[in-house]
Amino acid sequence: MGVVLFSRYGTTLGNVMKLDQVMAKVFKFIIFVFFTFTALLYIGVLLLLPLDVLFQVVRLFHAIGLPTVISVSMGIALIGFIGVQVSQMPALCALVVDVGRQLIAFGHAQIKRCDGLIEETGG
Repeated sequence: MGVVLFSRYGTTLGNVMKLDQVMAKVFKFIIFVFFTFTALLYIGVLLLLPLDVLFQVVRLFHAIGLPTVISVSMGIALIGFIGVQVSQMPALCALVVDVGRQLIAFGHAQIKRCDGLIEETGG
């Protein structure tokens, strides 16, 4: 039986150790959620960026006075042209993929750093 630290609440040294372990696991979960959110945000930006460019181009063409159907057609053609130009730059595609991989690897390394803290608290 552990030493009673706070007799009124019945907190023992064993309960404090369990509290430290629980706090370490909660911290690890918070880090996991943060880096998962960051990776999903990166992927989301990559997916939504062409859609936003299309929206802005359509608004620009529509503001000039072109009908909506023609504006959308020209916007889709422009996005297709930009997509072809980007796909012809393999260094840019490799850079985008590499940044994503590094983000995932960094998050994984930070989560693994919490394992030592959990082991230290007796988990």
